[in-house]
Amino acid sequence: MHHFPKHSLFLKFIFSFFLLLFTFISAVKAQLEEPIFPWNVELRAGVALPTGDLAETVNIGTDIGARIGYSLRERLMIRGGVETELYSGGAGFSDTQLWHYSGGVEYMFTDRGITEWRLSGHAGLGASTRTLDNATELRETYLSLNYGLKFGKGITDNTDWFVSLMGRTIFANPNDNTSFSTFNTIPITLGLNHRFNLSDKSLLDKMEHLPN
Repeated sequence: MHHFPKHSLFLKFIFSFFLLLFTFISAVKAQLEEPIFPWNVELRAGVALPTGDLAETVNIGTDIGARIGYSLRERLMIRGGVETELYSGGAGFSDTQLWHYSGGVEYMFTDRGITEWRLSGHAGLGASTRTLDNATELRETYLSLNYGLKFGKGITDNTDWFVSLMGRTIFANPNDNTSFSTFNTIPITLGLNHRFNLSDKSLLDKMEHLPN
């Protein structure tokens, strides 16, 4: 049985989020350079830190994720992905698995043409599914937010390594199979990001017009 928050506060929040996202994209779209490699894929893995009430029932976990993104301009990207957090239960508590499905926006603060170092911030909205001991009858899905920073360095012209510090807020319902409501997790991961262009002709045309 799936439960999403029904209060008007959440509906207003969702509307405001997408309105802000649309305004932000519209404001910067005309000011940023078009990317040579508009598409990118990202793989990451690391630890997941539970907080609050969740930390009282599980141990430090593992985080694994994959994302695909498209750059509207050189520094601005929209993206979507899937991520899982695996937690072993503490004494007397069940193992917990979280699956996250989200979309969002990422902005690069550094200029790829000037420095090989990368610093970006991102935020997104999605759904998170919580399962206890892999039991489908104890599976619930909730609205969730994710936000964070990535710091890394370019390996090649279109491949970067990075370390990511992210926060995730999950709006659980205390009336379901949990004794707490909203909870947070903090994934800390290492990963690789590879950018590419699906059109070789487009790539060659753009590279011919790059300044020497």
